[in-house]
Amino acid sequence: MSYFFNRIVIVILLMVCNFATASTDQEIGFFLKTELNDGDYINGVGSEYWLINPNSSVGIAINSSLGNAKVTDDLNIEHHYLAWDLGIKFGYFSDVFVYAELGFDFGEMVLSDRDKDEYDQHLTFSEFLTYLATDAYTKPHSYADYYQDYDSSNDIDGYIGSGLGIKFDSIVVEGFARYRQIDGEYWQADSQMYSGVKLTLLF
Repeated sequence: MSYFFNRIVIVILLMVCNFATASTDQEIGFFLKTELNDGDYINGVGSEYWLINPNSSVGIAINSSLGNAKVTDDLNIEHHYLAWDLGIKFGYFSDVFVYAELGFDFGEMVLSDRDKDEYDQHLTFSEFLTYLATDAYTKPHSYADYYQDYDSSNDIDGYIGSGLGIKFDSIVVEGFARYRQIDGEYWQADSQMYSGVKLTLLF
């Protein structure tokens, strides 16, 4: 997985260099954004670098955001963590624009962060008994066996998505939807679909 995301970073850098050396309109923006999925959220502040071909309005936008997240796993246990996203958009950027995007947790990739949450510190006794009663559990009843039911590799979190927006001079309002891969060591997010809004001020 790290190899895959390293290749993505290289592709992003090559695309930025290609657009930067071409005849492009360049703008820098700062934004606030929130993503929601039921009670889960990923909020953040960040910056964005727009590289747009003035003739076709086709371009890319590189963005990075830092914020806080609350994600519920498939045992209904909440996890709070720092989210440091790095992403790239590809699309048509005019007064009304549309784009596709992809990104990943840059902090997790660079720092090799591994969430060491221990289920034996977070599960209540009744929650553990509920887990034991499920049909999926067929092995001896212990937390160690529960760990074995889960992939402990803690893949680098990432997302793909699409969005649309409206630009009013230097103010940009966007709506977007993202499919996110989110996990930690010994846990997996219960839901992957997020929708969000974003407010950007361009300079």
